[in-house]
Amino acid sequence: MKTVVSKLLVSIASASIVLGVVPACTVERESSDEGTERNEADVSKDEPSYFKIKNVDVSPKIDVKMATAGKEIFETKCGACHKYDERYVGPPLGKVTARRTPEYVMNMILFPETMQDNDDTVKALIQTFMLRMPNLNLQEQDARNVLEHLRDYAQKN
Repeated sequence: MKTVVSKLLVSIASASIVLGVVPACTVERESSDEGTERNEADVSKDEPSYFKIKNVDVSPKIDVKMATAGKEIFETKCGACHKYDERYVGPPLGKVTARRTPEYVMNMILFPETMQDNDDTVKALIQTFMLRMPNLNLQEQDARNVLEHLRDYAQKN
């Protein structure tokens, strides 16, 4: 009986890895999504093919109007799962713009399913936080405002 159960467990584990339910061991894990600086790969404009937003024009200067609108959206839509500087339901986002490109952030906000299915960093975060980000169905301008708010927050803190 033990042998049958052992074989069954091995089969289930193997099928889970093949089907993507449990990522294979080669997934790069991040123990925390805070405190890491952007590396050159993160900053590259040669974004992955699954990115639907390929280019986000950001000025070095913060657009206060956009940031204010983004703060309101963040508080009503994002704040249930994210805090700025501490782990909550999801990772802290106060310094996300120091670690991720604007394109990355926009794709994560607008197309979380695509990012969760294709991006190794997001897959590792799912394992850490044990949940997937829902699609909040934001418009592109709303997501851009949230990005501007996060840029503003990171510059001020």
